[in-house]
Amino acid sequence: MASRYSKLEDDLSCPICAQILQLPVVLFCRHRFCKSCLEGFWNGNEDFNCPLCYLPSSRDQLVINSMLQKTCDAYILERKKNDPLACQEHGRPLTLFCVQELLPACEVCQSAPCHKGHRLYPLGEAAYDCKEELKTALKPLKEKLNLYKQAKQTADQVADHIKAQAENTERQIKEEFELLYKFLREEEAERIQLLKEEEKLKTQNINDRITDITNELASLANTIRTAEQEMRSQDIPFLKGYKDTIKRTWRKPLDPEVLSGSLIDVAKHLGSLKFKVWEKMKNIVKFTPVTLDPNTVANCFLLSKDLTTVQCLTQTFKLPNNPERFDVSAEMLGSEGYSLGRHAWDVDVKNNTYWVLGVASESINRKGKHVLTPAEGFWTIRFRNGEYKACSAPWSPLTMSQDPLVIRVVLDMDRSKVTFYDPRERTPLYTFTDIVSPRVLPYFCTACKEHPLRIMPARLSLTMDR
Repeated sequence: MASRYSKLEDDLSCPICAQILQLPVVLFCRHRFCKSCLEGFWNGNEDFNCPLCYLPSSRDQLVINSMLQKTCDAYILERKKNDPLACQEHGRPLTLFCVQELLPACEVCQSAPCHKGHRLYPLGEAAYDCKEELKTALKPLKEKLNLYKQAKQTADQVADHIKAQAENTERQIKEEFELLYKFLREEEAERIQLLKEEEKLKTQNINDRITDITNELASLANTIRTAEQEMRSQDIPFLKGYKDTIKRTWRKPLDPEVLSGSLIDVAKHLGSLKFKVWEKMKNIVKFTPVTLDPNTVANCFLLSKDLTTVQCLTQTFKLPNNPERFDVSAEMLGSEGYSLGRHAWDVDVKNNTYWVLGVASESINRKGKHVLTPAEGFWTIRFRNGEYKACSAPWSPLTMSQDPLVIRVVLDMDRSKVTFYDPRERTPLYTFTDIVSPRVLPYFCTACKEHPLRIMPARLSLTMDR
């Protein structure tokens, strides 16, 4: 295609301007020129010779060759349609680049009115400059692309984790309800067994009573029947047997006894049945005032199924790096935050050699290292390297008469304070009185690999309004 256009273009080009002929004229020597190019060449000359072969010619005989003009126009039109490397306006090869229009151009475009005052320079140089500019423009886009790839990878990981969470949570829900079902089934069986035993006992009692009554009925009926038969006898036989007959009538049976308590004690079995079962259920139901939020725990933690015990491990787990999760330190938060009221929870710290307990502002940054001070949104105490300290500013040593087994955290949001206790002692270990956060959450940290932290269940009590 290129060679075809190249040969035809050479045949139809003006030797003076090297462009496709415009208003072509043909001299006696058969050389072809643009009329304006030839006139410009002859301008100021006395002789009108051919610029190529110098044969004399005549200025008066410059007649435009219409057939050649049509051929040139047809060539330009075909070039516009079929050659992607040609100017769509002039059909000439695209050899320039217009800086203002940011488009390739041909040599004819350079003198066209639409490019007046524009800067046009060689296409090769322009391609190099534009590629360098595009490289610079692509750099932030590539950085953004990497961010989106990382975000996509994180989103895929979150989707997988959501599925695993849902499956695991569903399984645990079923297990918990199965325990409740088992308790209820056993309780139902026990209560039905008690009912059956009562039914058996009372049925036996009433059957024994029915037997006694039946025997008494038969005895009385026999006595009456015998006496009546004797009374129908002759006088002498009657009187001879009268002594025995009258003696049988002297036995006076007691009146039939009406037994009390012979019926099933329905009220005992049905009265407040649900309440009694619920009260008994306290033995298997536990309530913990705080549960850990698995979406905040660092990847070195293992949580118990009931979300009350946390163990720090040497291994790490692959977890989504969601905004709520701590990503560097071995930290986590409770699942419920507090804005008002008084709240308390006990944490078993027995034998744990590294722990931090307290509350943290909901707005803390979960990423990176933290400075555990009230100014950073933490109100905590800690145990590390055998030292107990309150994480104030500066940190304050805590006086301990004995190593605590349990730490009680008492949060009073109405008074903006949090107090720490050893439940065996009456005096507080430490009190922060400057909680300025609108909402705080229970905070936990442990790096002890041997012994976990455990949030202890609260004691359940049952009261009834009269």
